[in-house]
Amino acid sequence: MPEQPVRIPAGRHELEGACESGSGSEGVVLCHPHPLYGGNMDNNVVMALKKSLGAQGWATLRFNFRGVGASGGTHGDGKGEVEDLLAAANYLLQQGPGRIHLAGYSYGAWIALRASRQSLSPATLLLISPPIDFLDFTNLTLPQVPTLITLGDADSFCTVPALQKWLGTSGGEPKLVRMDILEGCDHFYWGHEAKLASVTRDFVRSLPE
Repeated sequence: MPEQPVRIPAGRHELEGACESGSGSEGVVLCHPHPLYGGNMDNNVVMALKKSLGAQGWATLRFNFRGVGASGGTHGDGKGEVEDLLAAANYLLQQGPGRIHLAGYSYGAWIALRASRQSLSPATLLLISPPIDFLDFTNLTLPQVPTLITLGDADSFCTVPALQKWLGTSGGEPKLVRMDILEGCDHFYWGHEAKLASVTRDFVRSLPE
């Protein structure tokens, strides 16, 4: 079925979302960049991920964090957005997928990591330019699941040295982590969406059945 607009219960408010069913048992929740800097579920990176993962037969759910677009509530300084993500993942599970994956871009990657420390256990994690030079990743660790991390070599919010330093303390199993650096790409991926989609597709196809 084509993507459909949905409303996601999240405590005292509802979230605006768009959901597309897949052809198998895999589903992914997509988290957008920082709400206070114009981030929303229609972002170019979020859409590139949605199309790439949907083409692999995964169900996709993109949504607006509280206070963004037609979502209720107000910005939650990270804590509220983690609650939103947990609600979105629960909603997607109720639609049929047997396994939930998380994909987060920038601020969305930070939220995905924080949610993974709580009750959410994703099958895989896709972190697109986690903003290590902008937000606090000090106490965040990688879950022991296959993880894709991408960034551009011109990214000023996630420099390669800062990412490598964090990976050294993240507790992630090296054999589970794939890092792809996109040449000539900055934090916003304009003009590099097709390359990001290709990297994402290759990662999914490399996952064990």
